[in-house]
Amino acid sequence: MQFIFIIIGILTILGTYYKPAFYWESRKAVALRRIIGDTATEIFYYIIGIGITVAGILATFGLVSVK
Repeated sequence: MQFIFIIIGILTILGTYYKPAFYWESRKAVALRRIIGDTATEIFYYIIGIGITVAGILATFGLVSVK
């Protein structure tokens, strides 16, 4: 399970950085961008990606449980 968290976190970070259309133009991303703006949405997605990645890494070392 922890490897899935790491992969999802990294994909979130990469999707935010490269902004492919399927990711950045999705309905939920566009709605969030309208509400808080592009820059704040990027920061929000980076925080989510980093948080999920860190949770996966910590779970790999047995420091937290992600079950």
